[in-house]
Amino acid sequence: MPIISCAMKVNTEILTDYLNEKCDDKTKQKLEIWLNKDPDNQKYLNELKIYWDAKESITAKIEFDSEAGFQNLLAKKSKIKSQYLKRTLRYAALIVAFISTSLFGYLFIAPENSNLIVSNMEQTEKTLVLPDGTSIILAEGSRIEYPNHFSKNERLVTLMGEAFFNVAKNKEKPFIILSGQTRTMVVGTSFSIKEEIDRTTIKVRTGIVEFMEKGNPKNKTRLLKGDCAQFVNNQKVVLKSDSESNKIYFTVKLLKYNNERLEVVCKDLSELFNTTIQIQNVPKSQLSLSAVFEDENLESIIKSLCFTLNLESEQKENIILLK
Repeated sequence: MPIISCAMKVNTEILTDYLNEKCDDKTKQKLEIWLNKDPDNQKYLNELKIYWDAKESITAKIEFDSEAGFQNLLAKKSKIKSQYLKRTLRYAALIVAFISTSLFGYLFIAPENSNLIVSNMEQTEKTLVLPDGTSIILAEGSRIEYPNHFSKNERLVTLMGEAFFNVAKNKEKPFIILSGQTRTMVVGTSFSIKEEIDRTTIKVRTGIVEFMEKGNPKNKTRLLKGDCAQFVNNQKVVLKSDSESNKIYFTVKLLKYNNERLEVVCKDLSELFNTTIQIQNVPKSQLSLSAVFEDENLESIIKSLCFTLNLESEQKENIILLK
């Protein structure tokens, strides 16, 4: 499960106290913030409640039936022979054993198509191996969800947070990771994915990776060994940095503007490239841009923008001035 912003870690024990109304007001308030933060958090709590309700119901039934059976045996003790009593007790023991086995199966045997959720609540990385042999290093505060058994056509997992994947090769069954607003597909490679509030970043160590916007296969890029890419949520844009760059030097895959105000364009570029672009001594309302940028880096985009709008650019530390 994810970590609450107030740095309190959520675990099964805390959630159980919450369900039993044993939390103090402060803890309850933080938990409710955590529950409202993500629908998956509420889903996990609901599943936990079903589990405990079922456990208490079945356990209570076993205790009731066992006690009733025992009292019944005591009442009949003086009326039956010793041999008959032993046989009856033996049958009763078998019944209790059967019920106990059924209880164990109810609580611990998951349906074939159910998903497993692994959360790392420790302060160190956590390693796990999936049914197909894929190994994952899960970062602190991260969570991954995957099925008991992968389907015949694909291996689909969902990541919240950050993880490193070493995917087992299987060309007939691609490995797919859903993270934030992105979809990553591979057949056998190693890479890391980091989901943040405003963007998702992927870095490829080996192999070939297809990185795209979830639900929009046209907005994608192909990554090779050493490549890095980002998907920026607000602009729905994929950025890519190739392995030949000595530093992270992103290019935008596709960015379109149709009579857009310069002020909006500068804001977009600032968010995309994690920099600051300011307009100086230029009437903001009088300038607009219609352009298509494809496989261009920030330097190239700024040059095109200045040429189109008859502006000049100046770099001052981490700020780009347009004037």
